[in-house]
Amino acid sequence: MKNIDIEKLNRDNFKALMNALSLPGTINKIEPLFQSGLLAIANTLLYSQTSFYYNGLEEFTLIEAITNSKSENKNNCDYLFADNICKTLLENSKIGTVKDPEFSTTHIFKCKDFKGLNVRLSGPGIDGTKEVSLPIDREFLEVFKKKNSFFPLGNEIFFLSDNLEILALSRTTKIEVV
Repeated sequence: MKNIDIEKLNRDNFKALMNALSLPGTINKIEPLFQSGLLAIANTLLYSQTSFYYNGLEEFTLIEAITNSKSENKNNCDYLFADNICKTLLENSKIGTVKDPEFSTTHIFKCKDFKGLNVRLSGPGIDGTKEVSLPIDREFLEVFKKKNSFFPLGNEIFFLSDNLEILALSRTTKIEVV
């Protein structure tokens, strides 16, 4: 059996997640935990003072045991993990308050790849504009725009591909369809 240095794995994955979030539209690679990219991200982000909701088929009870984080309902969680991209999950999640914008939900959606809607990104972390393909449809995009229209309120989104690549959108990312 191969030994896993979970602390190093978490450090490397945290760096990949933050690079993806600070440079929207760039693709970063993460390393799996127990053959799962979603578990690797959960293990990296969750700790005893955070809550999560999981909509999917993977075994997430292990994450509760390892991180001591709390399972919460989908409308009040800090981190929302899902096996599929879901507009309704985004629509109903918390966006923080003016006093505490960090009390919003960060979404992590699994997807096959990043093929989908061709968009132009702009905002912090992007030199001018950047054209990318996102695994979303126009309805999802409209919900994202609405949820992030009153900065500093809003949500961050990570897309995790089957190849363990991540792409992120921050609440400050402006998106237009190409």
